Amino acid sequence: MKALKLTEYELVYLIAQMLWTLQDDEDYSEQTRLIAEDVSEQITSELHNYYVYQIGQTNYAHRLVKLTKLIESSKIVLNAKKDVFILARICDFFECDHTKSELYDWKE
Repeated sequence: MKALKLTEYELVYLIAQMLWTLQDDEDYSEQTRLIAEDVSEQITSELHNYYVYQIGQTNYAHRLVKLTKLIESSKIVLNAKKDVFILARICDFFECDHTKSELYDWKE
């Protein structure tokens, strides 16, 4: 994100896309899916207007690809965090004490 030097408008675009992108494995009603698609289309249209009319940049495809990669990378990080929290809950549930585990070579 630092290398891209995101503008506030692009950051808002990223956040809005993440908020309005529905997961395929979730059970959403058809109306909810249509609303999410409509909002996503509006967000993309606004970003286009920002690039073309405010910045004056007509070829912004490379930048849009980088923004899309950021969204996908953030999803990967989010899923990894979910996995870590699931493991933490399992360990707390079973009261695993790793300090006395054979996995570590503790010098007492």
